[in-house]
Amino acid sequence: MTKRHSFGEALRSQCTKQNFMRVAQYALLALFTVVVSESLSRHSFLDTFRYLWERPVAFFYDVYLVFFTLSLALLFRRRNFILSLVFGTWIGISVANSILLTFRSMPMTARDIWLLGSTRDIIEKYIPLPAMILLMLIISALWGLILFVWLLVRKQKGSRWFGLVHCLITALVLVGLTMGLVQANWLDSTTEFSNLPAAYDRNGFAYCFAASLVTGGVSEPENYSPNEVEEIVEGTKIELPDTAQDTPNLVFVQLESFFDANYMKDLGYTTNPVPNFQALKKCWPHGLLSVPCIGAGTANTEFEVLTGMNLSHFGVGEYPYTTLVEMGSVESLASVLQELGYATHAIHNNNATFYDRHIVYEKLSFQTFTSLEYMDGVEFNPLGWAKDTVLTEEILKCLRSDEKKDLVFTVSVQPHGKYPTELTEDMKYISFVGMEDEEREAGFSYYLHELYETDFFVGDLVRTLESFEEKTIVVFYGDHLPSFNIQQEELSLGDSQTTEYVIWANYPLDFAERNLQTYQLGAYALHRAGIYEGALFRLHQAYSYPRGIAEEYQDELQLLEYDMLHSEGYFAQEGLPEPQPLRYDVEDVRLIAAVQQEEGYRIGGSHFTPYSVVYVNDQPCNTVYCSDTELLLLDKELSNEDILYVVQISAVDELDILSQSNSLIYKE
Repeated sequence: MTKRHSFGEALRSQCTKQNFMRVAQYALLALFTVVVSESLSRHSFLDTFRYLWERPVAFFYDVYLVFFTLSLALLFRRRNFILSLVFGTWIGISVANSILLTFRSMPMTARDIWLLGSTRDIIEKYIPLPAMILLMLIISALWGLILFVWLLVRKQKGSRWFGLVHCLITALVLVGLTMGLVQANWLDSTTEFSNLPAAYDRNGFAYCFAASLVTGGVSEPENYSPNEVEEIVEGTKIELPDTAQDTPNLVFVQLESFFDANYMKDLGYTTNPVPNFQALKKCWPHGLLSVPCIGAGTANTEFEVLTGMNLSHFGVGEYPYTTLVEMGSVESLASVLQELGYATHAIHNNNATFYDRHIVYEKLSFQTFTSLEYMDGVEFNPLGWAKDTVLTEEILKCLRSDEKKDLVFTVSVQPHGKYPTELTEDMKYISFVGMEDEEREAGFSYYLHELYETDFFVGDLVRTLESFEEKTIVVFYGDHLPSFNIQQEELSLGDSQTTEYVIWANYPLDFAERNLQTYQLGAYALHRAGIYEGALFRLHQAYSYPRGIAEEYQDELQLLEYDMLHSEGYFAQEGLPEPQPLRYDVEDVRLIAAVQQEEGYRIGGSHFTPYSVVYVNDQPCNTVYCSDTELLLLDKELSNEDILYVVQISAVDELDILSQSNSLIYKE
C-alpha cells in the first residue's frame, strides 16, 4: 500500500508544466523530422506536402511513430544527448535513403545496413573516391560531435516515473493505432509491400523503415501443424505425374537488369538492343515474369527462383540470403536435383562474397561455385563490371565436368549500374530518340549497348548448345528492370516489377505463353523437363494443373515455407541433403613446378587467374599473372625445402582467401 502511494506521489510530483512542455517540444521535433525525412525520400519539398494532403492519416502516424522514439529520451538522465542521438539517427538514415535513391529505385531498409559487409565493392562503383572520403570525414565528425555532446551535457534532474508512464502509454497507443489503421486500410499491411517504392510512397519513410527493422522471416500461419504440412505434401504427390526417366540438363541464366527495351513507349532505336531474345520468344515458351524488386535486389529474384518461396511472406525489405546461414539448409532446385543424381553448379562473373554467395550456395546444396576469381580471360566494361561473354565457356565447363546430368545456375552482371550521366570516349552506346532528360538519355544509351552485348551472349550460348550432345534446357530471365526509375506509363507491356523469361532447349518443346511469378519459374522449368520433385515445386505445379489457382494457394505456400524455415515439422522429419563443403570451380588450381629465371621464378601449373597469389612458407609473395598456366614470382629468393602453394584471393579483399592449391616443396 505504501509503495503504491509512494509511486503515485512521485508520479504526481513529476507531472509538471515543464515536463508537459518538454513532451510538446518532442512532438514538434517529430513533425519537423518527418517533413525533413519525407522531403529527402521524395527529393521534393512540394511532394512532401502532396503526401500530407493526400494521405494525412499516414503522415501523422509517421509523426507519432517518430514522437515515440524521441520520447525514449525521457527515460535517461542525459535526456538532451539521447534526444539528439535519436533525432540524428532519423536524419542520418533519411539522408542515406536519399543518396541510395539517386542510383537505384528501391528505398533503403534496415537490411541494407546489414548488407554493407558483403556489398562494399559495389559502393565503390557508385560513389567516387573523393565523395567516399568526404562521407567518411562527415561520419567521423558526427561521431566526434556525439562524443563531445556526451561529455558536455550534464545529467539532468530525473523524471523517470513520468518518462516511464509516458513511454508505456505512448507505446500502447502506437500498437493499437497501428493495428487499427491497418485494419481500416489507412495504412498498408506489411504483407502488401511487394512493391517497396510504392509502399514507401503511400505510407511514408518512418513506418516502412521501422517495419523493415522489426519484421523478418515467415510468420506462423494460424492453422500450422505438422499434420497439415504432410497433408499438403502428400496431396501434391498424388496429383502430379511421376518424374520422367530421361530428364535433361537444366541451365538457368539470370540476366542482370535485362528486359526488352522495345517496350519503352515513344523511343526509337538505331539498333535493336535484344534481337536474339526477341527471336527466341517467337518460337519457345515465354512470358512476363513478376519479380520481387525494382532496379536492385538481384539476390531476392535469385532466391525466389531457387527456392520457390514468395518473398511477400517475409519481412519488409528482407534479404533471405543474409539469414540462410542461421536457417541452415533449405529445399532448393539444387537439393531437389541433387537427390535425382544431378551435379549442381553455380556461376557468377562477380566476386564470390557478393551477397554472401560463397556461404549461401553451400546452404542451397550447390556442389561447385565458379566466381569471377576463377575465370580467365575476363573483359570489363567501362564501369568495371565483367562482360557476360565469358559465361558461355564457364557453362560448358560445368556441363562437361562429369558424366552426370547437371544443374547450372548462372548469374550475369554486365548491364549493372550505376549508369553514367554523360558519355565519354571509352564508352560505346546505342543512339535513340524520344527521351527528354539529357542525363537519363546518356545513361540509357550506355545501358542499351551493354544490353545488346548481353543479348549477344544469349544468342552465343544458344548457338553453342544447339550441337551439344546431351539434352539441355536453358531458362533465360531478367532479374529486375534497370535503375532508371521506369514508370508504368512509359511501358507498352508489363510494369515496373515485370521482366520476361524464355525457355529454350536443344530438342523440341511445346510452344506456350504463360505469365509467371518469379517463385513459380523454377517449378515451371522442372515441369518442362518432366521433373515433379520437391514439396514447394510440386505445390506450384499442382496449382498450375486443373485445380486452378484456388484461394488456399498462398496459405499452403506460406505454411510450407514456415515449416521449412522455422519449425520442427514435416521437413525436419523428411530431411534434406546435408550440404557438402563448397568447391570453387569445377577445375582445381594446380601447382606443378617452380623454375628459377633471370627476372624471378616461373611458377607452372593450371587454371591460374589474375587472382592467383603464390604463398611461400605461408607468406604471400609478389605475384604477376602471365597466363592460366604460368605465374611469375618476384622479389623472393627461394631456398631448398621451401613450401609453395597458390591461393585464390577475393576480388574485393586480397586478405580474403577463397581456396588453396596443392603444395609443392621447392628443390634447388
